[in-house]
Amino acid sequence: MKNRSLKMYSLLFSVPFLIVPYELLAGDNGHSPCENTAKQIFQACHADVKDDYKTTLANCINLATRSERVACRDEAKMVRMEEADYCTDQLDARVNACEVLGEHRYDSDPLLDPTIAFVDPDDVDQSSANPYVSIVSGHTYVLRAGEEGEETVVVHVTDESREIQGVPCRVVTDAVVVVEEDETTGEIDYVPVEITDDWFAQDTEGNVYYCGEISRNFEDGALVDLDGSFESGREFAKAGLLISGMPEVGIAHRQEFSLGEAEDIVQYVDLAGIPSVENENFPCADSGGCLMTYDFAPLEPESSEFKYYSPGIGFVLAEAMEDGEFTGETEQLLCVGDSLDILEDPACEIEDPEELLEELCELAAEAFCD
Repeated sequence: MKNRSLKMYSLLFSVPFLIVPYELLAGDNGHSPCENTAKQIFQACHADVKDDYKTTLANCINLATRSERVACRDEAKMVRMEEADYCTDQLDARVNACEVLGEHRYDSDPLLDPTIAFVDPDDVDQSSANPYVSIVSGHTYVLRAGEEGEETVVVHVTDESREIQGVPCRVVTDAVVVVEEDETTGEIDYVPVEITDDWFAQDTEGNVYYCGEISRNFEDGALVDLDGSFESGREFAKAGLLISGMPEVGIAHRQEFSLGEAEDIVQYVDLAGIPSVENENFPCADSGGCLMTYDFAPLEPESSEFKYYSPGIGFVLAEAMEDGEFTGETEQLLCVGDSLDILEDPACEIEDPEELLEELCELAAEAFCD
């Protein structure tokens, strides 16, 4: 279905506020419910573009000079065209995802599946944990990320749980910060980029499920939005299978399902992958035993990643791609341990661990305060 012509879709959705009959939504029009879902969210995307455009025009009216008003309207028109094109790209990506997934409709939330036996996160230990994503309390690792390695990522498995849809889900806090140094005093300051509480559940087979997340996004250290947040059971959102305990090459599945917010999909590429980046923290690289996955999301159709996981350690590397080409941007494991004490390890490359912990404590007290 790749490179499918969108002329029919463009014609269908050129009618303002078109109401698609239930028969089409159900898949009785020759297309699957998955494809019809893509069409509906495409229509919603265009409605959002129109809403943003009209709101901007209203603001343009209130600018002081005519030249400012004209420039504002011209900018609004250009943005509208770009965003409309992006809606089309998302549609194409969602339709392609339907074929990759072989999906009829995503109608079953795994947290409500009576055939899945979930375990209490407190009962999961090193021997029973998923080999690629641990929910064992205390498990902590540090990554270096960003276009130039400017971001420090601290992932910490807390001892807290949150019940979602009747399932106990472990709270895993993911903190992304950048280092800023005062040129006069030389003091180090850790400025937040994103602080996320992820909620993971595990079953008796070792599969880990994504119950939801609350994502706090910052700009210049100030909280700006909660984009990407979702919770299974709220506003039609459903959990997904984050990662299998026994992945099979070629299998693809949804990791989350909240249209317009969270639509990540993973496909298992290789069980004996070898990362192209050399790093002593990747023990699976020498043995060729890394789990390699391809991760993508229709919400960002131009972006995708190859990820690598080392059994018993977890995530070790992500290589970013844009439009199918490697960008050179990576996310690499620096250190891993069973408590926040690992932050003191020189391998973590944290200039001032005490200052970092103080900042994280202010941002996410339940995860990082002693």
